[in-house]
Amino acid sequence: MEKMEKLNPIVALHDEFTDTELGISLNLCYNCSTCSTICPVALETEGNFNPRSIILLANFGYEERLIKDLKPNVWDCTMCELCQEACPEGVNLHEVFLRIKNASASYHNIPKSYTSETNQVYLYGKAVPSQPVIEKRREQLGLPKSPDTEVEEIRKLMGMTPVEKILKEIEKLEKQTEEK
Repeated sequence: MEKMEKLNPIVALHDEFTDTELGISLNLCYNCSTCSTICPVALETEGNFNPRSIILLANFGYEERLIKDLKPNVWDCTMCELCQEACPEGVNLHEVFLRIKNASASYHNIPKSYTSETNQVYLYGKAVPSQPVIEKRREQLGLPKSPDTEVEEIRKLMGMTPVEKILKEIEKLEKQTEEK
């Protein structure tokens, strides 16, 4: 059996942005800035995060900068899809951002806040595990007790993705860095 060669994520992303329906969608962008003016993250960061700049870089072949350097950092996108809903040309921004995130994950280039939160979900079924102080506050507010989480079910679902492997590889890289 022939060994499959691992596809370079930069090349794969470039191909997705040129020779596919997604690439056609991406090429429809005429830089009107509607996405940037409606983006809540762009508004909150006073333009430091700018969906338009990500689309421009993707359109002009700067995949390496987007997925290795994270400049601009696509992980700042909350995936609310407001930009896509407002886009006058119907550019599939959500899918573009998702593909960039997936490609950067293949390089283990994920902000620590995301990997630690993902690890919490894997371990406890929630990003913020239930704690006595949280339950006490919920009771004071008249809220019901937090529902129990089916951790094994969540782990099974996460197991259908490369998340376990990526988390383990990132943990290994962090330990190597600490040892140096």
